Parts: sequence; structure tokens; C-alpha cells
Amino acid sequence: MDSTATAVATARPLGTVGSSFYFAPQSVEQGEAIGLDVIAFYAAGRAGVIGDRPVDEVDSIFFFFKAGLVAAMVETSRTIASREVAVAAHIEAADAYAAAALAGVPVDVLERFTDATYALVDTLPMGRWPIVDGYRSLGRRDDAVSDAYRAAILLRELRGGLHTEIVQSSGLTAAAACQLDQGGAYFALHGYNDDDRVEETAEVLAARSGIEDATDAAMAEILETLTPTQRGDLVTGVEAMLVAVTG
Repeated sequence: MDSTATAVATARPLGTVGSSFYFAPQSVEQGEAIGLDVIAFYAAGRAGVIGDRPVDEVDSIFFFFKAGLVAAMVETSRTIASREVAVAAHIEAADAYAAAALAGVPVDVLERFTDATYALVDTLPMGRWPIVDGYRSLGRRDDAVSDAYRAAILLRELRGGLHTEIVQSSGLTAAAACQLDQGGAYFALHGYNDDDRVEETAEVLAARSGIEDATDAAMAEILETLTPTQRGDLVTGVEAMLVAVTG
């Protein structure tokens, strides 16, 4: 499989699979165990993997959220549970979710997906995508199911990092980007309300046009480091995981 076809074929599945544990029962349980509701737990865990950074810096990394929202959640969560505790619980929730959701996926499919992912990750620079670096630092467990799910999270964050760069270079605000993405499906979830809506002018629509294609092209460029077989393993693996997590 060529790199462009791989980028296109994995885009939506990675988005769904890699985020499907955020508000799952395993995350609710792990969050409550350390005193956090599932929303605060999401912020503390995903933001926590990037290290001990000031909350305003964390906020800027989470570009698509309304300014100040993630900073406030992280700042509050740090008064309840340390970053280290939150991250440990966060990844434990991901592992527990994977064990429940992916048990029926053939082990060889998961292992090939994981091997291809880490072959790709090993080619990536450090420092460009903080969230990618954070999940990358958590490593593998030598467990086929957990490792494949961690790999899916990594690839989702990689595509997300590329997408963020492209949106920022387009000149769109975070609010406008969310408003125009998938019919505004994440607009409210990311903290925006009607007062944040922008007029959908020709200029704004032109800036949004082509962003997904540009993200596919950027991802495809990175995927060129893999063999056609490895790229096929990524597609086969994430498609199998998508079936498993969506039932």
C-alpha cells in the first residue's frame, strides 16, 4: 500500500480508536480512584504525559480547546492528584480499556500493527510534538493488546500534531477550526459557545478548504519511511481495532 492511501485509510479509524478510552468505564473508575471526574481525568492524564510544564504552556499545546479551559482543568487537577499519579492512572485506564475492547482481535494483527507503528515512531524527531513525545516515553508493556492500543494512541497524536501545524499555518483561529470541522461536532466539547462562532466568509472557508488533504499529505510523507507491507499492517490493524471498539 502506498503512503497516501495509508494516510487516508487510517485517518478516521485512528481518530476513533485512539480516543475511545477517554470517557470509557475504565477511565471513569481510574479517575474516581484518584479523586477526579472523568473530564478532569482526561485533562490531567493527556496533558500530564507532556511533563511538568506551566499550565499556560499546556493550554497552548492543546490548541483546539478554548483558551484557558485546559489550563484551568489541569491546574485544578494538580491540587487533587500529582501529575505522576494522574499519568499512571491514565495509561492504566487505556490498558484496561484495551484488554476489554480488543480481546477478540487476532494477536498477530495487533503485533504487526505495533511493530509497524514503532518502526515509524523511531524515525520521528523529538521536540516537535510534545504529546507524541509524552506517549512515546511511556513505552511498551510486552503485551500485544496493550501495546497495540498504545501504538494507536501514538499514531492518533502524530496525525493530530500534523493537523494542528497545518491549521495554525492557515491562519484559522481554534474556534473557527472547530466550527468548520465535521459540522462543528467538537465545538461545544472544546469549550466554545454561540458567542465564539465566526462568520463563515469566503476567506474563512477558503482557509479551511484543503486542510484535511494537506494533513493526509503530511502524514503520507512520514509514512514513506515504512515498507508497503508495514503500511498495510497499519491499515489492517487499525481497521480491526475500529470494528472491535465500535461493536
